[in-house]
Amino acid sequence: MTLQITTETKQYSLRQPAHRYWQGGRCVYYFALDLETLDGLLPQRVDDTMIREANRRLTPSHAKNIQEYLESEDKWLLGGMMLGISEGAVEFESYRDEHGTPTPNFGELRILTNKANTMRIFDGQHRRRAIQALFESATDEEQKEGFAALRNAAIPIVLYTEDDLRALKQMFVDASKTKRIEANTIVRFDQRDPFNLAALHLEKESELFSGRIEMERSTVAQGRGYLASINQLAVFLRITAVGYSGRASQGRRHSYRYELPSLQKLCLTWADEFLPAAREEYEGLLTGEIENAEIPEWRSRSLAYSITTMTILAGCYHDWISDGSDWKPLAEFIREANLKSGGGSGALLVDAGVAAPGATSPIGRRQEVAGAIRYILQLAKAEMG
Repeated sequence: MTLQITTETKQYSLRQPAHRYWQGGRCVYYFALDLETLDGLLPQRVDDTMIREANRRLTPSHAKNIQEYLESEDKWLLGGMMLGISEGAVEFESYRDEHGTPTPNFGELRILTNKANTMRIFDGQHRRRAIQALFESATDEEQKEGFAALRNAAIPIVLYTEDDLRALKQMFVDASKTKRIEANTIVRFDQRDPFNLAALHLEKESELFSGRIEMERSTVAQGRGYLASINQLAVFLRITAVGYSGRASQGRRHSYRYELPSLQKLCLTWADEFLPAAREEYEGLLTGEIENAEIPEWRSRSLAYSITTMTILAGCYHDWISDGSDWKPLAEFIREANLKSGGGSGALLVDAGVAAPGATSPIGRRQEVAGAIRYILQLAKAEMG
């Protein structure tokens, strides 16, 4: 593949084998470009102050996440980019079969240099920014050599012969109408996230959570005998490891992946030792005094089965042991607390500001949850002397 090729009086920015087809009345070209050629073909800088005409505003953090993903994963995957271009900017010469007959769908796509600037990204600007930033980050020959495999790797390109701005905006909306992946599916499928792996481990190995985790839905229906969904469990475990306000950066997640047995041990201690010691509602499940089928009934009696409560308990556990303190005194304090549903003054979560008097469920807003964690820890430490 060669850029800036001159044929007779015409100059081409790209000559590329492509599959041509029609979709929605538009001619479409499908092909793959290596990242280095793509970087040269789309030289314009996608920055955080610019809204590309047919795109939403760039989110730099999202582009940065893609860049870090490309840098850290050998078996990475990027979806195709969608672009629009003026119909007059492209030429297509069909290949011929063994009889010399042109094949309408396969041939060589050519993009005229003087009209290449009509090309617009309408889906994929964050991938484009990530690729730009990735190559710009190589400041010496050693780093450039390290990116050699990436430069030669390719991603799919879908090029539509359309340059009307209103049409491109509509195409962006239409292309975005795919169904989002459910949170529970992400946890079950994404093997790169250590907290997902820990959640799947606990779902099988934890005495408390095994058989009590909803795997098919992202939330637990009130009438079901589950403690949490698999994605909610993954959140509990992330909080157990990094804290409620802690950030699990990409680098930190990599560390946990490489030390997965230690993470699993930490999470199992929280699940099977701390939680049953902290509340009779959880201990009852382990001893058989409470059956799974009774969990929905218990939700009307106790706030212990609330997702918000388990989130708070994960945050309290992390903060308490962060300085090496034994978790048992904290568990004893919580064990004696009033977590009855509909409690008033004197009920732990009511006094902590995360449940209204008489409420049958806590408030799940971030500010209230963070405040409740601080309140419980301060009160527990004061009672411990």
